[in-house]
Amino acid sequence: MRMKLHALLCSLHPDEYRAFEKFLQSPYFKESEQYLRFFQYLVKRHPGFEMDVATLREACQRSLKVKSLTDPQWHNLTSGLSKQIEMFLVAQLVLDTVPSECETDWYGQLLVRALGVRNMNNHFRQQAETQIKKNKNSTCLHADIYLNTYQLYHQIYYNPDTPKSEEYASNLQESIRNLDLYFCIAKLRDAAELKARELILDVQYEPPMLLEEVLQYCAGSGTARQHPLLMMYYRLNLLYQNGIDEAEFRQTKELFDTLSPDLSHADRTLILRHLTNCGISLVARHSAVEAELLSLYKKAIESGVLLMGNRITHASFVNIANLASLCQEFDWALEFIDQFSGHLEKSKKKPSVLLAKAGVFYNQQALDAAQKCLSQDVFAIQPFDILGRGLLIKIAFDRYLMHDKDYEFLQSLLNAFEKYIPGRTLTDEKKKAQINWIKMVRKMSKIRFDLVNVTDAKKMVLRQKLQELKPVVYKKWLDDRVELL
Repeated sequence: MRMKLHALLCSLHPDEYRAFEKFLQSPYFKESEQYLRFFQYLVKRHPGFEMDVATLREACQRSLKVKSLTDPQWHNLTSGLSKQIEMFLVAQLVLDTVPSECETDWYGQLLVRALGVRNMNNHFRQQAETQIKKNKNSTCLHADIYLNTYQLYHQIYYNPDTPKSEEYASNLQESIRNLDLYFCIAKLRDAAELKARELILDVQYEPPMLLEEVLQYCAGSGTARQHPLLMMYYRLNLLYQNGIDEAEFRQTKELFDTLSPDLSHADRTLILRHLTNCGISLVARHSAVEAELLSLYKKAIESGVLLMGNRITHASFVNIANLASLCQEFDWALEFIDQFSGHLEKSKKKPSVLLAKAGVFYNQQALDAAQKCLSQDVFAIQPFDILGRGLLIKIAFDRYLMHDKDYEFLQSLLNAFEKYIPGRTLTDEKKKAQINWIKMVRKMSKIRFDLVNVTDAKKMVLRQKLQELKPVVYKKWLDDRVELL
């Protein structure tokens, strides 16, 4: 487990090392030569700070040119340097002359507060009004703009030197209006997050207080139309409340596509993940939103938020590659596999790449290439074992349809799969969905074997049976194969 100092050191970017050295030399922040010598030694001898606690302690002794450190000395030095890094991070946030994308102008906000505390009269109010104007002219949409603007109006109105005459009443009104906007956005953002947790974890939460009133306010007042970020979170909540409806999903995604360039990084990431999860849910329910879901994944890649801790799960990796190939974007899918395979867990890299490529080749109708990828490595990992067996059945079925070959092989695969599923760690519904799929494939293959030429009337009967079959996996695949019989 990393100690606090190590974690803080690793949080510093190499571009910040020189700035931190200057910070350590500032007497305003408790100048200490030992901190500077220790840090410079670490940067020179251990770039990236890749070390354990024992190595870190040894480096400290070498930098200070002492044979040993007592535990109290070591504690005081590490806690002191940790405090220096924390203060540096705060100073960077406040004093940065060029704020990061959509970040609050903390310097301006805190300057107004400082002037107000010191009762600077007109200068305080002028600075506050200048900051309000900056907030309102911001091209980036994020909830904190409303919160910060509320605080500015609040500070103007309640400052002891502000007359409580009619001309200043507007400051109180604007304060309330901005607080209401922030409250509504924050309430809807949290409500959407709760709904997402309910769906993912299969739990039930109490709805947030006043949520219904906020939704009614957004629906009837027209305020949401004037404030795009409020509208975005309002529509996201409607999507969840309507049970993730396909039409509502498309409309919400279109709104997100329009607003995305102007959203803060935090809001863009949060909404992107909500919509991606909704798209996954719709695809699982056989809605035809593959293209929309793929575009969300592409946006996640462009925004740099697809990876979590520089990692991607093996399930997400295979699903994205398969989704791209379903959308006929084969080159993109193969490029994705090459680009992101390095971010997989080492033990799952080979089977993940093999299964992902097998899916791409299958959707290209390169059946032999797809089957060749389904090596024993794939079947050794759950849930790849079920996905791999299912894909092998699809390959055998397609080969039978196209070339009248491998009927016996297909039947043996179906029988083995039907015996295999009951022993897997799946919910009863998922087991039933897999078994129903197998039964439908067996029925279709037998009809083709018996009739050779399947009539349109028989296909109609099969389609009707498929529509009534619930639950079932690969429903669209089954529907397409009925047409090919």
